[in-house]
Amino acid sequence: MFHLADDFIREVRALQQLAGLPFVMHAITHELGFRFFALIHHDELEPAKSGTIDVSEYPDAVRERLFRQRLFRRDPIIRACIFADGAFLWSELPNIIKLDRHDRKSLDHGRTVGLNEGITVPFVRIGERIGSCTLAGIKQPDHAGRYLGLVQLIGIFAFQAARRLTRSQLSLPADPPRLHPRPRDCVVLAGRGYSNKRIARALDLTPRTVDSYLTEARRLFDAHDRTELVVSAVLAGEVDLHELRRQPE
Repeated sequence: MFHLADDFIREVRALQQLAGLPFVMHAITHELGFRFFALIHHDELEPAKSGTIDVSEYPDAVRERLFRQRLFRRDPIIRACIFADGAFLWSELPNIIKLDRHDRKSLDHGRTVGLNEGITVPFVRIGERIGSCTLAGIKQPDHAGRYLGLVQLIGIFAFQAARRLTRSQLSLPADPPRLHPRPRDCVVLAGRGYSNKRIARALDLTPRTVDSYLTEARRLFDAHDRTELVVSAVLAGEVDLHELRRQPE
């Protein structure tokens, strides 16, 4: 495994074009006995946004559900990336987040198209949207755990390469933050479970102003409710997870 990891790192670091990355990812994925891989930003991928990473070989039915139907914010794997310390097995999801019936339905749907067990590596960089590297659909699910450390290494170097190659093609600076300070404060407090009235009291604003700020924030992130808004803000790097912890009164 050491030599396999060393060869992979050398190959991805030597890449000069993003077009070469899928071939390297395909090779390492199948070498380890997995069927699918996804190296993605947790954002709307269809239609593609400038600077967004989307290098994957994934079942079309899953991409349809997550990105064309825009359900990725509710996906349990993507949500777990917010809380996981590093690479995690999908079978360990109940230890990371609380699964509801929608999560179980999503996982069942994945299993019908070959996503039986997987390993996902979160990629978090302060001030940027969250991403991840996933290898899934292993032939021997009981053996997946032995690859956890190796996939952690692969995921980090793969995402770094994708990020480097994407930015080199664009020659553009990073996207600036989209939330102004006061609306951002409202989103943070909403993430702590505060009502609009309580947010207004905490920030010395009127409830109407708070409602306006949160409505505008939902529009910016195309979020349908407060849950999607907070998740979107975290995934986009606009809000740090530690800010959502309730503070002592």
